[in-house]
Amino acid sequence: MPSTERNGIRYFSCCLCGDIFRGFGNNPDPIKDEEGKPFDEDEECCDSCNNTKVMPERFKQLDL
Repeated sequence: MPSTERNGIRYFSCCLCGDIFRGFGNNPDPIKDEEGKPFDEDEECCDSCNNTKVMPERFKQLDL
């Protein structure tokens, strides 16, 4: 996952929206990249994308 460090704090780039975040990322599965392929296992998404894109898709796949 692309990252940079400033003042001793590591920042990452969200694989879904490209925003910069710090701390722990989230697994973007089941969201796919632009080519319809799963993201590499080292790619992570920000909390916002996890809440608005990833989790709703996971709930849809539960087929309750």
